Amino acid sequence: MSLFKYGEFEIELDFTDADTLAAIEDAYEKMQENIKKLPKTGRISEIIKAQNVVYDDFFDSFMGEGASSRMFQTNSLEQRIDAAEQLADFRFKEDERFYGRVEKFRVNKVVNHSGNREQRRNSQKKNHKNRG
Repeated sequence: MSLFKYGEFEIELDFTDADTLAAIEDAYEKMQENIKKLPKTGRISEIIKAQNVVYDDFFDSFMGEGASSRMFQTNSLEQRIDAAEQLADFRFKEDERFYGRVEKFRVNKVVNHSGNREQRRNSQKKNHKNRG
């Protein structure tokens, strides 16, 4: 588990927990559906408000009801995009950290012995032909 911070808001997230990942995946799928329903014409302020609602629903759905209101103090779309980018960067870094640890304990590590068996045989045949 690691601490994700945005502004004054903090939450522990564990990207190796299946339930956490399922909640994030569900939130992302719902977000994609909601994006399709966004207005494409009209007052810019109303379009931004509708986009904010989509982001707020995304964060609230897996971080807990009211998370978005603690994260964002204004109706700024830029803040929500920034938070989404920071979350993506945070997850990427956590994945790198975790998989770096896991690699040490991987059971079936692949050891490269200069190609597979067929490649080695073909190489040996070529070497044998070049000698004679």
